[in-house]
Amino acid sequence: MRNVAWVCIVVGAWCVPSTIRAAGPTSAQERAVFDKALQLAGPQSYAHLRFVLVSELPRTASPGAEAWTVFYEDGKGDRVFVYTRSRTFRCASVPSRDQDQCLLKLASVLVHEAWHLRNGLDEVGAYEAQLIFLQMKEASTFLQLNEATAVTIREVRRARDRVLADRRKATSPGASGARRAP
Repeated sequence: MRNVAWVCIVVGAWCVPSTIRAAGPTSAQERAVFDKALQLAGPQSYAHLRFVLVSELPRTASPGAEAWTVFYEDGKGDRVFVYTRSRTFRCASVPSRDQDQCLLKLASVLVHEAWHLRNGLDEVGAYEAQLIFLQMKEASTFLQLNEATAVTIREVRRARDRVLADRRKATSPGASGARRAP
């Protein structure tokens, strides 16, 4: 049965139109990991979107970045950059008992960034989309959250809550009016 499932995944991956471009050399393993995460994210998350695999963080990216979207002055972006040396991507690349969980987290990151491309800069909305994806994926797969996914969900909630706190702080009376970029 396991071989049948593997064949379905491989055949399914071949049938998906390529939406990825590599910035520099991309290994077959990196492409395979990305394709698995993309399949897990589901076609509604990536249809007609462009992704770029990169092995170096730009100076402007946060040190823990796993993926990002660069926005133009009009607030629109046209592609998602996926960092292949992030902790999550590397974990999803190595066969281990945590690999499936890392693939799920990577897929949730793709959902987050795809939300940005469709809807703009709002971090709270992107985190909400990521949380919904994680909760729905786990609920449909296991009918309950496993501990590793619960940890990922808590991390995403904390990140969303930090953005909300920063937003409240920036708009509270007596705030200096200076805003941080999302």
